[in-house]
Amino acid sequence: MKIAFDIRGIDGDRGGKGIWTANVLKSILNNDRENEYYLYTNKDWKNIYKHNPNVHVMRVWGKGPLWHLRFYWSMLKNKIDILIATESYIVPFLHNPKKLNVALVVHDLVAFKSPAKHQKRATWIEKVTLKSAVKKAKWIFTVSQYTKKDLVERYPKFRLSEKITVVYAGIRDAFLRKVDPNRIIEVQRRYNLDPDYMMMAGTLEPRKNIVGALEAYSLISPFNQQRYRFVIAGKKGWYYKKIFQKVKELKLIGRVKFLEYIPDEDLAVLMQGAKLFLFPSFYEGFGLPILEAMANGVPVLASRVSSIPELGVDAIHYADPYEPVDIADGITQLLDNEEYCKALRDKGFHQIKKYSWGRTANLIIEAIQKD
Repeated sequence: MKIAFDIRGIDGDRGGKGIWTANVLKSILNNDRENEYYLYTNKDWKNIYKHNPNVHVMRVWGKGPLWHLRFYWSMLKNKIDILIATESYIVPFLHNPKKLNVALVVHDLVAFKSPAKHQKRATWIEKVTLKSAVKKAKWIFTVSQYTKKDLVERYPKFRLSEKITVVYAGIRDAFLRKVDPNRIIEVQRRYNLDPDYMMMAGTLEPRKNIVGALEAYSLISPFNQQRYRFVIAGKKGWYYKKIFQKVKELKLIGRVKFLEYIPDEDLAVLMQGAKLFLFPSFYEGFGLPILEAMANGVPVLASRVSSIPELGVDAIHYADPYEPVDIADGITQLLDNEEYCKALRDKGFHQIKKYSWGRTANLIIEAIQKD
């Protein structure tokens, strides 16, 4: 079969979809020599798979809707059998199922469940395209049972459960390496960090509830604030100015440090050095940083909403994302109770064994080869 991927999101400062695409694609290409893979991009992309004769990089120039149209035409011209659509619903919305089979990956329904906290343009596009995309797709993959449930409930007439397969994410290689304590100190110094800190990682945007995390941090004891700085790693996304305004409003300048986007290798090391990891998001289709924090032996405080309890089960301390006081109480418990933290670490190490990119890749290939 000829199988296509849109790889525009896997370079540079990857978001969640780009991370998922890059790692699933890597696992598939390292194990499948039978099918032909066509990787579509609008950049001068260095083909890291040039040693694989069944991998072809296809450059289609353009941006926005024009790129998607050219992408679709190129697939028809090259007689692609299947598009595994991980990044966008536009071509799945446009395509003719008689000419192209689509395997649609749905990461979340944030455009419908939490539109005020999502990009306006992305929200509009997803609301316009998703209904037709799921109806016409031959296969659908969701990254959690929660997202599957959301999708089935939103479009009950389409009987989507019959063509949905749940395929979780795995853990990136950098987050599975135990590093030497001296390496942790070296990276902390490079980013001008003291050795004691709590951490949060993710794009600076409303859905991540960074404002709520800052309010919670301001409520913990002055002693803990002095001892543990709050480190937030993530690129600027959308509607992020309120985050910096909140730091000033709460008089947390000097106690909160923003690192913006940092490479996986450094992020993993800094995560290993953190006292705890915060993930008080309002909505998540999956929540990859939770797994990566647990893999690094860091106690996690996260929201009891959407897919997060499915992911963390009993290996996480849960808090109400809408109640900063509840988040603050959880932070205090984790900072002051080492025995409790150890119990969470042990459960976390057990929990992460359920997830791997190889398993995800196998589920996808098995599903599309059945029919």
